[in-house]
Amino acid sequence: MPELPEVETIKNDLRGLVVGSRIERAEVREPALVEQPPQEEFVRRLGGARVTGARRRAKHLVVELDTGEALVFQLKIGGQLLLVPPVEEPEDSVMLVLSLDGGRRLLLRDQTGFSRARLLGEKELAERLSGLGPEPFSEEFTVRYLKERLGSRRAQIKPLLLDQSLISGIGNIYADEILYDARLSPRRRASSLSEEEWERLYAAIRSNLAAGIEHRGTTVRLYRDVLGRAGEHQNHLRVFERHGGPCPRCGAEVVRERVGGRPTHYCPRCQDGGGSAGDGVQLELE
Repeated sequence: MPELPEVETIKNDLRGLVVGSRIERAEVREPALVEQPPQEEFVRRLGGARVTGARRRAKHLVVELDTGEALVFQLKIGGQLLLVPPVEEPEDSVMLVLSLDGGRRLLLRDQTGFSRARLLGEKELAERLSGLGPEPFSEEFTVRYLKERLGSRRAQIKPLLLDQSLISGIGNIYADEILYDARLSPRRRASSLSEEEWERLYAAIRSNLAAGIEHRGTTVRLYRDVLGRAGEHQNHLRVFERHGGPCPRCGAEVVRERVGGRPTHYCPRCQDGGGSAGDGVQLELE
């Protein structure tokens, strides 16, 4: 699933490869993709628009147009934005085709079909993004922010990391790796963390997301960049989908459980379980 590092990589690719191009025609091949405005209007308003910029907010990819509007993508589980050529045109699962000047096409492909797109004006975009928490690399995001917003909560720490209204951009893969680095059980109650643990958690959030960006994202299954290339960060994962294998830090067996309804991977020996609830544990070692 594209998280902050993957969407950041795609954004950077678009800045280098697509910004400045004119959209000559838009073709929606999967009507479920378009959430706003109605499909016919979506296609009409994209035709002739020039791409002037690309940015990311949380897991949203924002493609800026010279019309003053923004084409906003949520790539969900398996969305891929592919530039043809040089990428060979995929044969299936194409949801959107943007024909660009110069004979190129930007395709949105999603084998899961869950990707969504919106064409929004400035006020609509601001409203859409207004409920998101701070970016992990922003000045607003500090150890103090983490402690003040999360520290009084008795909720388990992993679901809080995934709450986009609290922190933008973290998904299941990076949450597991962050908690591993911070030596925290995903079941720890936020209210039980010490000052030192908040500092470790803050540092782990920033370092793991930075590493994911440096390695151009994590390809566990479907993620690809704009040129169809897999990321490299999967080669650096310590616990995510490493269940049944040894913890690289202490040698104990990495386990998979459901925490907050999400598959969660961690080392029960060296990730401190102090202050955890332990309710609803479901081991998954298959």
